[in-house]
Amino acid sequence: MKKGLFILMLIAGFAACKQKETLIEMKQPIDKNATKETVDLYNKLFKSLDRGIMLGHQDALAYGHAWYKEAGRSDVKDVTGDYPAVIGWELGHVEIGAEFNLDSIYFSDMKQYIKDTYARGGITTASWHGDNIVTGNTAWDCKQDSVVRTILTNGSNHAKYLAWLDRVADFFLDLKDKDGKYIPVVFRMYHEHTGNWFWWGNEQCTPGEYKQLWIMTVEYLRDKKNVHNLLYAYSPSETQDEAHFLERYPGDDYVDIVGYDSYVPGKDSTAIAKYKEAMERNLKIVTGYASKSNKIPTIGETGMESIPDSTYFTQVVYPLISQHKIAWVLFWRNAWEKNMPDHFYAPFIGHPSAKDFVEFVNKDNVLMNKDIK
Repeated sequence: MKKGLFILMLIAGFAACKQKETLIEMKQPIDKNATKETVDLYNKLFKSLDRGIMLGHQDALAYGHAWYKEAGRSDVKDVTGDYPAVIGWELGHVEIGAEFNLDSIYFSDMKQYIKDTYARGGITTASWHGDNIVTGNTAWDCKQDSVVRTILTNGSNHAKYLAWLDRVADFFLDLKDKDGKYIPVVFRMYHEHTGNWFWWGNEQCTPGEYKQLWIMTVEYLRDKKNVHNLLYAYSPSETQDEAHFLERYPGDDYVDIVGYDSYVPGKDSTAIAKYKEAMERNLKIVTGYASKSNKIPTIGETGMESIPDSTYFTQVVYPLISQHKIAWVLFWRNAWEKNMPDHFYAPFIGHPSAKDFVEFVNKDNVLMNKDIK
């Protein structure tokens, strides 16, 4: 055999082995028809667990403390010089065909913000506080225990709810990059369901009904509407143990990402102590289950309103999260509304915790947008 031909055969064989290795290494989300970009994000999230923890902020590009809709701005960027790696958005009112969401963000603007984030290499996650379909009031109208039952198959509001899901699907299917490819999004639906403050909560439906609602939604978006750019995130509020965490879990075939929501329940040292205990417990629950079920662990929402503790990020949050492998921690929004001056969870320029926040994001294992490109 000629030497040149032999070398070519070796190269071809090596390439084939590498291709096979890549195929073996690639993990598949629950949607077997997920777009390439969605599969890539899914695998990127798994790989990120060994690099560090991404920082997230809700509504980061749309507004901040005392400002609204200023191009390219973010309170986090103002303070740190970089955008959050993960940006969360809220779809509430997209289901009723409104032009803007619960926090007065126009959906047309939100789509552009998501496109901008994707172009920078950032990640988008979306929650959905859909209205109470029975009363026409908000998601927080939870006095009834029949809303979920009316939505499920053969329920009196089933057809109407599917029309709402059509609008949710249309939103996701309108997210395309400059090349016309669908932008992947983490959909964190029906969250905090172990609490009782939403119409899908633990006092408003049975565990079986909640699971049916989740499965029905996934199957409708994925199989009927052909939305293949979503990763599905399960995010209860604080739970007591793994059994509690899994009480309403719809099954591994319907969840890609697991997490939880936890906030400091006040502004004093006692509240911080309670928060630390809840965070430690829930981090162990979520990362433990993620490890054995091959899911991605996250903190879906967290924070301390108005951040009265100026060392909250380095002395409270960091010691908690640095002990675990989680994909991201998302701090809640910085309200722009004048009647909510204390409703913010990330510092802005001039806030006493700003210096501490900079120290926090400069930790080697805390990842910002520029760190994940």
